Amino acid sequence: MSDNKLIIAAAESIVCSIHKLIDNMQPPTTSPSRLRVALFLAIAEHFEAAMHLIHVSMESHAAVHVRAMLEGLVDMSTLGKDAKHVDKKKFKTLKEEIKMYQELLNYPILPVESKLFIQGKLDDCQTVFGTLHATKSRNQNKIEEIAEADLPDLVVPYIMLCGFSHNDLSILAMRHQGDDAMTYMAPVDPLVVALILSIALRIMMAATQPLPDIASFPNGLFDEVLQDMNNAWGRVLPV
Repeated sequence: MSDNKLIIAAAESIVCSIHKLIDNMQPPTTSPSRLRVALFLAIAEHFEAAMHLIHVSMESHAAVHVRAMLEGLVDMSTLGKDAKHVDKKKFKTLKEEIKMYQELLNYPILPVESKLFIQGKLDDCQTVFGTLHATKSRNQNKIEEIAEADLPDLVVPYIMLCGFSHNDLSILAMRHQGDDAMTYMAPVDPLVVALILSIALRIMMAATQPLPDIASFPNGLFDEVLQDMNNAWGRVLPV
């Protein structure tokens, strides 16, 4: 594994390159391309957030943002093949929202006025939900979505990143269970940090690749910046 200082330097260089692309990008005005650009911007923000956490010795928490990057890349990639993927996202969101409203309505001490408001929101959600359900816009689990996006190499990293995001017992022990006392902001194994950063770099590069097909840039700028990013990434890739 490459030295972490080299990986961090590469990531910082790529952050600068991403800023250059964003500053000179002319985004599309219609979906799904506009939504794909929004997902790219979100991925870039999570990438930068992960770097900030690494710089303040909270490396394992950076993994939470890298997981969000991965989920964004899956949606961005799938939308490039199937514009109706947005309906699947709506279906999933509505399903969760309906469940929340139903649980709130069963809360015994909720005021009548609040129940009326929530019932109205529930009715609205169920109307749209029924339409999407009728068009077979079913939601999938994340592993299925990763496979559909043709990103099978990210299945195992996703499972690992979920542990950091869900307060897995082993992750809690790694963060806070010291030999003699509980720990706060404990150092993280450099190999774990390198793995988290490597996954983040892989995702950021993959999210950048399709940009010329969905947004406009000044002549030659995208290729120039992408070459800079590839050079930075190449310096830390295994030989």
